[in-house]
Amino acid sequence: MDKYDPLSSIGQVQQYAVNAHASYPIGLEVDTDTYGALNANFQGPNPFPVDVIVDRNGIIQYVAREYDPDQMQTVIESLLGP
Repeated sequence: MDKYDPLSSIGQVQQYAVNAHASYPIGLEVDTDTYGALNANFQGPNPFPVDVIVDRNGIIQYVAREYDPDQMQTVIESLLGP
């Protein structure tokens, strides 16, 4: 089996970002060790895509397998608050 080359999908990712009107950075995970560390505490099927909120200091404050806009807004507001 050939090793998956995520960079071969960059055109599809770019088109998705355009179609989704994404105004935030989107990238491809090419380091499986990083991806493994990110979802190591989550049991079950592959959690990709994963929602991640990183604070101003670069520390992950929120990780979720299922999109929860209310919870994400709460976390963001708490991080931006006084």
